[in-house]
Amino acid sequence: MDTPTFPNKNATTAGAAGDIAGHIGTSAVHVLDATKAAGKQIGAVAKEEMTSLRADLDDLTSRLSSLSETELFAAKEKLLAKIESTQVAAKGIAADVTQQINHGVGVTTDYVKERPLQSVAVAAGIGILLGMLISRR
Repeated sequence: MDTPTFPNKNATTAGAAGDIAGHIGTSAVHVLDATKAAGKQIGAVAKEEMTSLRADLDDLTSRLSSLSETELFAAKEKLLAKIESTQVAAKGIAADVTQQINHGVGVTTDYVKERPLQSVAVAAGIGILLGMLISRR
């Protein structure tokens, strides 16, 4: 008795696996891009805030001997306010990064939940490829 073959089914499965890999890859790229963008944004904000803080410290240092107690207290408060605004900006950017990463993870999770068997097949395929690459070294 001959076993029937289903060439179209194999092609469909391969196509579906390719689609899953594409979606997972796209989600990973989105998460990576969001992380890079956030990192650049954090770096720019931190650089700007640190430059401003450094300028204020230089100004304060140059005027320190001539400041009265009231002016010294005001300068201290201004410096503390700048430090606090830097912390608030960093926390806001970190929250944005977290939200973008969670969105990417959510999209990937939803896709895997919609197509669990195909996702397992793609994961197994990726595992095999990585195993082959590692074993060559």
